[in-house]
Amino acid sequence: MAGSPSARAEALRRLVADSPALALLRADLLPVSAAVLGTILDEPPVTMDTSEFLERAEDALDQIRDLGVDAPQGGQEYLIGWIHQGLVVRSPGPGRTETVRLSPAALDAMDFLRRLEHPQSTVTSSRLATVTGLLRSLARDTDPSRRTRLADLHARRDAIDAEIAAVEAGRISVLDDVTAAERLAEVLRLAGQIPADFTKISADLERLNHDLRTQIVSGSGSRGDVLDDVFAGVDVIESSEAGRTFTAFHQLLTDVQRSEALDESVDQILDRPWSHTVLHRDREFLRGLLGVLQDDSQEVRQVMTGFSRSLHRFVETHEYREHRRLAAELTTTRSRLSTVAAEHRATAPTGYELPATSLPISTIASWKLHNPDDNRTMTPVVEIAPGELDLEALREQVRASEIDFDALRRAISLTAADKPVFSLAEVLERFPADQGLASIVGLLVLAEGLVRGPGRCTRSTAVENLGWQTSRGGRRSMSLPRYIISEIPKEWSRRAPIA
Repeated sequence: MAGSPSARAEALRRLVADSPALALLRADLLPVSAAVLGTILDEPPVTMDTSEFLERAEDALDQIRDLGVDAPQGGQEYLIGWIHQGLVVRSPGPGRTETVRLSPAALDAMDFLRRLEHPQSTVTSSRLATVTGLLRSLARDTDPSRRTRLADLHARRDAIDAEIAAVEAGRISVLDDVTAAERLAEVLRLAGQIPADFTKISADLERLNHDLRTQIVSGSGSRGDVLDDVFAGVDVIESSEAGRTFTAFHQLLTDVQRSEALDESVDQILDRPWSHTVLHRDREFLRGLLGVLQDDSQEVRQVMTGFSRSLHRFVETHEYREHRRLAAELTTTRSRLSTVAAEHRATAPTGYELPATSLPISTIASWKLHNPDDNRTMTPVVEIAPGELDLEALREQVRASEIDFDALRRAISLTAADKPVFSLAEVLERFPADQGLASIVGLLVLAEGLVRGPGRCTRSTAVENLGWQTSRGGRRSMSLPRYIISEIPKEWSRRAPIA
């Protein structure tokens, strides 16, 4: 950090005052906060439903209290404090749920504590080899000289030919166990930082989305350029530095050949005799690394796509004009208030008296005690014998108030028992929509769930008609994309029978 000592001291003072990571590190309840957040939302960083987090947080707090550690508050109170401190980010989840995840500042603090708990030697041949290899690749890939590029390619070809000749002659040199374990530890260290980077990328994209909207509304900076780009169809979020960096990483993860090569390399390494000394936790982390990275990458991709679409709607629907008008009104109001404040003191008399509210004051002797007998019912209570419960009538009332998904799942499973491949129209041929349009909606919901979920279902470009009978005996139908179902979850056949 360059600059004079005074400038650096001022910058560090603001950092200490504003950084949530430093606030966590200097908190009195650091062990409690770090233990709960680190074991639930970290290693690797995850996004979790708030209800599930609170349940697991209460269990963790009980275990901590059993050790004699003072943790006076409950999980809900701690969560509110962590959100207020900027350590936990709360976001809307699917449906009406909400999710929580660690903020980038909290991830930095957790990484610092983890390095304090498990210090590692930084002077290793693996780290030096990684740095040297990256520098060599960078120098080679940025060299515009045809002569030096050809010389490098010939040298690498000669080295490969020599290595092939040595292997064919039976001279194979492999790394010793110590060096191999050292390099694997370096790989684990680097790979363990990637999931936390996804969270930071999401925060960067959210901040970029906010900054772009601020530029458009306030009319500052490159507001005209941003508007022109959006109107021209340019994805300003994806074309940003954070967007380009993530897109390049996402393309590598979705490359089938690279993914298969990564899985194959992990399997080969874990089959080596020297890898048996690796901790079980690290072995499981390596085996699930590709899946975790792909899931996290897809989640960030959805966030970036959502921001891009939202920004386009914000501009194309001219919603920004209303925001800009409100911003101008607020600026004018603040300007007028500053003018009025300069001319009139806040304590100056206005000539208007506002009567203040007050409570009536009286002595205890004027109070009247409440007598429960004053509200006693004089009519004798008549006991009514309980009637018999009509289960069929009760079931019909329930079916009239909500979609009977159990019956629809049963209808699909019975159709699947006779036909290996079928559509929703074929389900309705055997089991008509006895709930009318609600049955059609329920079938569409289940089919969409099979497209994204455990079953096998394809939404084709073809169209088919789904019909139902109204309560007045009329026939209605609608044209919808054809869903081809080839497999359903096994538990559907164990649902309630069809009415």
